Amino acid sequence: MNQDDAQQASDPLDRPELVQHLSQPLRDLLRRIDDGDEDARAKALAPVAAIVDAFAAVGLLEFAYLAPTDEDDDEEGPIAWIEVSEAIVDDERDSVVAAGSEILEVFEGPITLEDPPEHESAEE
Repeated sequence: MNQDDAQQASDPLDRPELVQHLSQPLRDLLRRIDDGDEDARAKALAPVAAIVDAFAAVGLLEFAYLAPTDEDDDEEGPIAWIEVSEAIVDDERDSVVAAGSEILEVFEGPITLEDPPEHESAEE
């Protein structure tokens, strides 16, 4: 890893892909949140929800739910890939919630870098 990669990995808000596509005012707001500014957090919820909702609307987002297992069990439980269908501001939780109900596939864990899950479309 070169120095540029190390710096890039240390601060996601400085990643070139983000800098190119996300406005400086919103990145500044995100930095303030990272520094613990609760007012900035409240101001960022609506734009963050709109951005995530736009990605969900065009089918770019999925999330993985890892089912809990017994505490004594070293194996991970099944993992469900779910399509994100919308993002909303949840005022009670003071956060943006990505929601979805369409299960795309279930993978019986564990997931490792040596044995990543194969997406169903790759098998077809």
